Amino acid sequence: MHTSIYGNLGKNVKEVKLTNDDLRKEHAVSLDYYRKVKKNLYLNAGITHSKMKIIPISATFVVGGYVVDPAPPTTMKGITLNLGPSYRFNSLFNLTPYVGLNVSYFYGKMTDTNSPQFIFNGVTYGNPNHTGKYGIGGPDTNIKCWGFNPNIGTFFNSGFLKGFGISAKSQNLDCDGDSFRSFQWGYKVKNLKNMLYQIDYRRSF
Repeated sequence: MHTSIYGNLGKNVKEVKLTNDDLRKEHAVSLDYYRKVKKNLYLNAGITHSKMKIIPISATFVVGGYVVDPAPPTTMKGITLNLGPSYRFNSLFNLTPYVGLNVSYFYGKMTDTNSPQFIFNGVTYGNPNHTGKYGIGGPDTNIKCWGFNPNIGTFFNSGFLKGFGISAKSQNLDCDGDSFRSFQWGYKVKNLKNMLYQIDYRRSF
């Protein structure tokens, strides 16, 4: 639900497309637990803290055609919980490859939500509780996401590098957010995709 914009004055559902919707990872730290179920099948539970920045060039409203240019950046930060099966293949040259598929839940914050109120041609825009510049400051708001997280990796099972490995995870999420800039009644993000490449270290106990 979005406030009025030029060419589409109604307070209704408005679709927005970003010119650049890449997520720039600032950091991601994960802690995972693997429990053997049988033979090569394991159960994986994990938690990840991450911080990502979205720096769009512009944002275009699909209905009405109004373009926000340049669109201010925003930061998305929070915790991801993962749970799902993991399958380890037979070892080769001291390496153990594996694949997994987790159900993921992300809970975090969106920053730079400011949308100050102004009047143009007799029409009031923005949030009456905000002041300052659009997209700079404002209260952090909540965002929640559900989806799937396929992953692949390998690790050394013996030798000097025992326990070290690399992995790649693909997050595929649908999100619901609270008030964000001119989306004063909340917003949805469809099919948010994010690739996460990591250096791993694991210990058996």
